[in-house]
Amino acid sequence: MSTPSIRADHHSMRAFRHAVLRYYRRHKRDLPWRRTRDPYRILVSEIMLQQTQVERVIPKYRSFLARFPTLRTLARARFAEVLREWLGLGYNGRALRLWRCARAVVRETGGKLPTDVSELERLPGIGPYTAAAVAAMAFGAHVPAVDVNVRRVLTRALSGRNDISPLRVSMLASAALPKSSAGEWSQALMDIGSMYCKASPRCYDCPLRVSCAYVSARRKRPSRDRGAGARRMQANVFIGSNRFYRGRVMRVLATRRRLEVGALGREVKRGFSVTDGAWLQGILASLERDGLVRLDRARKTVRLP
Repeated sequence: MSTPSIRADHHSMRAFRHAVLRYYRRHKRDLPWRRTRDPYRILVSEIMLQQTQVERVIPKYRSFLARFPTLRTLARARFAEVLREWLGLGYNGRALRLWRCARAVVRETGGKLPTDVSELERLPGIGPYTAAAVAAMAFGAHVPAVDVNVRRVLTRALSGRNDISPLRVSMLASAALPKSSAGEWSQALMDIGSMYCKASPRCYDCPLRVSCAYVSARRKRPSRDRGAGARRMQANVFIGSNRFYRGRVMRVLATRRRLEVGALGREVKRGFSVTDGAWLQGILASLERDGLVRLDRARKTVRLP
């Protein structure tokens, strides 16, 4: 396959930057984590926003910070307390990683998050994107933060394609980055990616449509939203799945110090019987592998870390 051409000439890149920043400065979403430069608060928002919609994150973000206003208060808490505040967001492993990160920062740097991307990446639970986002938004570092939304905008607008290599994406992100306002730039691309440049893009009313190589190459027609019926179908598929029961296990354990495995089964599944024992053990083993629970097989009990 030939390497896709990249519209990175001076004129098109300047037009792209101008369109992105003009849209953001006029229409940016008023989100609570955009009103602060506190690295801890920005970190919390970035962890919460992984695989979770903004509308669900906002109330949890506020309640979590009311309970744990600083990195030190989070580090001092027991994981059960952290989990109780997190419940409802899903993907509870994120809460565990955030808690472990806070404890590591307090232990290693006295409670201050490092400003350097490479040092942030060394902390538990912080990957390349989160490190770049915190560095850019909290400390003003001149680095691109590329999540799935940003990737779609950059690849489509500047290459006209969906499928370019991670190396080419990195090159695009660095080439497109303005000389200043890296944090604002990343948030602008995230807004456009989440609202317009979706998996099924809304090219017809995207603010970048005039300068977008994808629109020029494909001339895509408006896509249709699958609607509430498809969302209900997805929700029904989730109910009764292992992920569903993992969440129920964590919800029960958030209020208990230690629980006998059989008693836990009766609380998480209606009609639980001895024939469900192997199934429950599989659920608990997967949670144990993720570091979310600790099993005492001799005593047949389970507890949080």
